[in-house]
Amino acid sequence: MDKDMKAKNYNKMRTLYFMVLAAILCTALAKNKRDDNKVKIAVYYEALCPDSKRFIVSQLAPVWRDFRGAVKVKLVPYGKATHDKVDGKWQFTCQHGPDECYGNKVQACILKDRSLQDTDKMELVMCLMGNASPDKSLDTCLGQVNKSNNSDKIKRCASGEQGDALLASYGDKTDLVQRPLSFVPTIIINEKFDQAIQDQAVNDLRGVVCRVAVNKPAIC
Repeated sequence: MDKDMKAKNYNKMRTLYFMVLAAILCTALAKNKRDDNKVKIAVYYEALCPDSKRFIVSQLAPVWRDFRGAVKVKLVPYGKATHDKVDGKWQFTCQHGPDECYGNKVQACILKDRSLQDTDKMELVMCLMGNASPDKSLDTCLGQVNKSNNSDKIKRCASGEQGDALLASYGDKTDLVQRPLSFVPTIIINEKFDQAIQDQAVNDLRGVVCRVAVNKPAIC
């Protein structure tokens, strides 16, 4: 192959590389722009808290389903727990006892499971919180989203060091909001806590989303 042909091939490959790179960057920028227009809902909650269960089932679940393209949800299962490292191992105290700590770990492991789609994660959390014993309902909820094969992996995570580390990280995130939380669930809209919005969101999350949305969803 002569030098001219090599140069042409090199230039073609170089052009193709930059075209692919530009396409990737454009896609990422478009996604970020779409996300910027979404109402961001962060929920700091705990697995066995009656108020958390009621909010997620009666407020968050219908809003997430009805406003799917207009909201971005972040779930932080920790609540009013505390965590400290003793002899190199995390120790947790949860408001509703050890079962709640385990339930929080189960949900933490679900939320960090890369094999699950975001939709699966949301449906699982909503299912767990809708059950009388969210700490013991994993297999039932996994069956409802056809993810029963994930059961052993999630249980190993929740019962081991990975679950401890995940729950501790959620504890650190919760402590940045308030230590301890004054109310569970604590709801933060668009990354800024507002007591008036919190008070409304607990009973009327749909109304909050419709009020603060940049692009009003048709359902409003």
